[in-house]
Amino acid sequence: MTPNLNIKPDIKISVKQSFGIDSDMKVNAFSKKNEFVPEIDKDYKFDRDTTLAILSGFNYNKKVIVHGYHGTGKSTHITQVAARLNWPCLRINLDSHISRIDLIGKDAIIIKNGKQVTDNSKGTVIFILWHVSDCRTQYPTEARCCFFG
Repeated sequence: MTPNLNIKPDIKISVKQSFGIDSDMKVNAFSKKNEFVPEIDKDYKFDRDTTLAILSGFNYNKKVIVHGYHGTGKSTHITQVAARLNWPCLRINLDSHISRIDLIGKDAIIIKNGKQVTDNSKGTVIFILWHVSDCRTQYPTEARCCFFG
């Protein structure tokens, strides 16, 4: 599975319509989803100030720091913004439960075409290195996925 990173936002959407926030702002978005776009939680309620800050980051390619205690919804907030923009997003939680196998991957013996072979299951760090790490130079800014932990 090789993601197509040669993509650009191709539509503008209304913040008022998509996020329920009283603003005339329009933001860049993608008209089509891909496998890296999170699912929309229709019941999610957006905090106005945080959402506008995140949207500004998406829209103007600026870094945004969302901070708070664990479990307060920082990651969920970003994934829900990405979901409504059809923006590719890979969520990596760097907590005490993550293991080296999660990050790097592991070898596994599988049956392929009727033969026993060793296959490598790539972890998230390897996935990023193989598929996304050089998108800063090869692909337009708009094609970068958002990564956070």
